[in-house]
Amino acid sequence: MRYMLLVLVGSLLMVSAQEVDFDRWYPYGQASQYAQSQGRILMVYFWSHACPYCDQMNTFVLSDEAVSKALRQRFVVASVDSQSPEGRALSTQMRAFGTPSFVFFVPQGGTWKEAGRLFGSRTRAQFLSELRQICAKVGGEGCG
Repeated sequence: MRYMLLVLVGSLLMVSAQEVDFDRWYPYGQASQYAQSQGRILMVYFWSHACPYCDQMNTFVLSDEAVSKALRQRFVVASVDSQSPEGRALSTQMRAFGTPSFVFFVPQGGTWKEAGRLFGSRTRAQFLSELRQICAKVGGEGCG
């Protein structure tokens, strides 16, 4: 029993001391934990394999260096396959009924407050503008 407690405490310390790579996209649980601990905006990206608009966003918008830089500065990204069991439950819970959908949350008093949502494909310039608007709405540095 004592050994199990030590292992649990050790693994929790490793997770809390772990460096978060803001260039990466994480599963929802991990991303929400990182966003909460780092005081960042959580962007939940709902996508599906059969979604041509998701492919368009991935290829022409989300892979763009300017978009990556904006996300890296102030966001933690949760990538959610809307067709997976977890994705179906999350999309229902967050009312994200189509793809691509982006739902933004900010940590507030140990819970999440929705800061905005976007649905559908858009241009790189439009997406960057919307990211900046959401960032400015919640305040904080790194919204440029």
